[in-house]
Amino acid sequence: MLYPVNLIVSIALALLLLLGGFGRESEADYVARSLDIDLPEPLSVTYGDSHGGFHGDGLLHIELTFDSEDRAAVEEAVSSHPSGYWNPFPMDELMEEVVYGNCADTVSWPVPENGWWYLLDRQEDGEGGMLTRHSYNYTFAAYDCETGILYYQELDT
Repeated sequence: MLYPVNLIVSIALALLLLLGGFGRESEADYVARSLDIDLPEPLSVTYGDSHGGFHGDGLLHIELTFDSEDRAAVEEAVSSHPSGYWNPFPMDELMEEVVYGNCADTVSWPVPENGWWYLLDRQEDGEGGMLTRHSYNYTFAAYDCETGILYYQELDT
């Protein structure tokens, strides 16, 4: 009588493991959804996430590398985005110091000479400007037109 119960439990666990992989959002899909842009399939993805622990603080960083045929489509998506959050490089010195001085430099991201950058302040209390607070909660992205790499990060401190 124990055999049918073990068989049913084994089948149920196998189905849960199998179905658990379906519906998982890829890193590229997550970036596209977060930035509200259509992205082609990247050639490669580099991913790291240190969120967790104390109040969910951490750094999510994703690099999406696109092939030469898709680079123009990505540049068009970011340069013509209606949100107004995308700006052409270079950044002003203060903004570059804030973004690259916090975490972009810790993951060895270059400052593109030719590209577009995006910054969204996600701080919930909204008191004061981003530069006057003691904590950061922002999304930053940069697209390097020369290399075809889209850099994405979420910093929560």
